[in-house]
Amino acid sequence: MRPKRQEGQALLVLVLAMSIFLIGAVGLAIDGAQLYAHRQMAQTAADAAAQAGIMSIFDGTNATGANAFAIDTPPSSFTCSTTDGRSPCVYARQNGFGGSASDQVTVSFPTSAPGVNLSASDPVNLIKVTVQRTLTTGLIRFVGPSLSTIKASGTAAIIDVVSPIPIIVTHPTMSGSLSSNGNPAITICGGPARSIQVNSSSSTAVSLNSNTTIDLSKAGPNDPGNCSTGTGADFGVWGGPVTKPTPVNTGSTGHYIQPASPILDPLADVSPPLNPGGTNPVPGPLSNGDSGCPASPRKPCMLYAPGQYIGGIPIVNQTAVFLPGIYYIVNGNFGNGANGDMYMATGRTDPVTGWTGNMLVYMTGNGTFDLTANATANLVGSPANSAYKGILFFKDRTSPANIHQIGSGGSQITLSGTLYITNSLAIMKATPSQYQTVSLQGNSGSNTTINGEIITRALTMGGGPAITMNLNAGQTVHVRQVALVQ
Repeated sequence: MRPKRQEGQALLVLVLAMSIFLIGAVGLAIDGAQLYAHRQMAQTAADAAAQAGIMSIFDGTNATGANAFAIDTPPSSFTCSTTDGRSPCVYARQNGFGGSASDQVTVSFPTSAPGVNLSASDPVNLIKVTVQRTLTTGLIRFVGPSLSTIKASGTAAIIDVVSPIPIIVTHPTMSGSLSSNGNPAITICGGPARSIQVNSSSSTAVSLNSNTTIDLSKAGPNDPGNCSTGTGADFGVWGGPVTKPTPVNTGSTGHYIQPASPILDPLADVSPPLNPGGTNPVPGPLSNGDSGCPASPRKPCMLYAPGQYIGGIPIVNQTAVFLPGIYYIVNGNFGNGANGDMYMATGRTDPVTGWTGNMLVYMTGNGTFDLTANATANLVGSPANSAYKGILFFKDRTSPANIHQIGSGGSQITLSGTLYITNSLAIMKATPSQYQTVSLQGNSGSNTTINGEIITRALTMGGGPAITMNLNAGQTVHVRQVALVQ
């Protein structure tokens, strides 16, 4: 039988063990919660810093401005100082990491990300930010380490996605690159989540008359392109104004986004057609009701064939019926004058392209697209799955500045395909005054329907026409987009 004092010693040992266990348990709970909270904050900071860095690269601001950072070829990793002005470092500090010696923020540039389709047009398309912090533990140090390190990383990329073409106004700096006068009414049906993108950095990039109506309430992916089920789409502008212009109705699901990063020309990689050479094909008479000629045309029908047209194709006092194929215009206009109607030929196949009921009008040199007379035009662009990706009107990207007018008094125009009327970005940056303008005009008696898209340097709307744009949700191209990928 043990002495009673030994029994008391055993009780003290038990109490001490229980105390240490309870301290450890409480410490684990308190310090564990602290570590978890810091880990969540670290992840937020890493993600924000990675997104800031990739947006700087995407927008081309990484080399200029207060938060700029240079990119070598190949890019080199760097570690942020506590006062570093580079955008990933700034955004990490704004989210609580990188402002003290106990933190470490590292920026690196991986070359691949599993399962991610990176943009091939961007030499640097991936950025990874890792944040790390050393913490002093509390009660848990009685049973464990006195220091603990938390670490998190975020990876953002410029990815290549397949997307419908929005309406893109591409001038990089112009004031009023999207503008209006008079009281035009523009209705957009269907298409992508963003219907309109204005790339200009000007604070007055969008300048709309108060009598203008831009109705996006039936636009967006919920609509098939006929304004039956759409709920709205976004209107994006890189510059301004900061607040949504009154004439713009984005519907219940659309938004006015400012600043909205520029969308680069999605058709920039489409090569111009080859000049077929030869002399201007001579149009021939076509009987009423034959191959697309109306049964009772206002003026006699003439059948036009694809080929090279030096000086343009002016349609005046006749009904032009166009065979399928590529019309290559050199230094001239494509359009109609008084009583000049335009239709596509039916039941004919172009032996060169294999197209049936499709045409591409390519224009080089000094010339304009002008469908402005008191007339009818019903034209269909190249197939969406062709090398020309649904383009109807294609202006040489190196052309001198021109204004192209669609619509005027009493005209009834239906164009199916993309109006691709723009200069290259390099030309626009070098010579800001060299740009193409599409002018949608008319009066209350005119009606213009565009079953497709517009990509141009400047877009103006005037008069009082009713213009409907049915964006083709099935038309897809590759578009650069920023995304958080890991």
